[in-house]
Amino acid sequence: MRRPGLGAALIMAVLMASTSGCMGLIAARESVESLREPAYESLKNRKITVDHSFENFQNYTTEFTNRSTFVVDEQTTEIDVYFKVSFELSRNLPSTFWDNESRYVRATLTDSNGMVQWEQDVSEDASPLEETLLPNPSFPQGEWELVVKARGGGEPVTGSLQDNFIIIVTITDSCVQYPLVDDCS
Repeated sequence: MRRPGLGAALIMAVLMASTSGCMGLIAARESVESLREPAYESLKNRKITVDHSFENFQNYTTEFTNRSTFVVDEQTTEIDVYFKVSFELSRNLPSTFWDNESRYVRATLTDSNGMVQWEQDVSEDASPLEETLLPNPSFPQGEWELVVKARGGGEPVTGSLQDNFIIIVTITDSCVQYPLVDDCS
């Protein structure tokens, strides 16, 4: 005749012996870790945006300048550049008012070693241009710089004819994302 209480007591004794003290903490931790979902790779995007519209005729006499910086590190996997220029005022007024040298957008993206990684110099409309920079085999780490110089004009009364441009630099970083943790590491 079997005694059900004896088997249960034997199992409880083995469990208590294996989960007591420091050795028991290791077993308990491992069993909890096995229940947690695995870590996965996540992508984080940072954006640098330079967006400008020229609002009056006097803008032709002064140059718009912008300098933006961002840091590239070992987690940076991709840099995308979006570039669009529209010379509305210049296109709609006779060319005798403005020549190609009086309106322009010059943009340069320089890495931490001082090497130009991307640049544009336009004096007429530029349809949306997108370019992706990939590490070869890695990006130079440190502070990168985007410098934009531009000149254009605009009609101030209705605001319907304004030279304008937009540049968006998207920096993509990869990181390891752990479940139940908000930030990547």
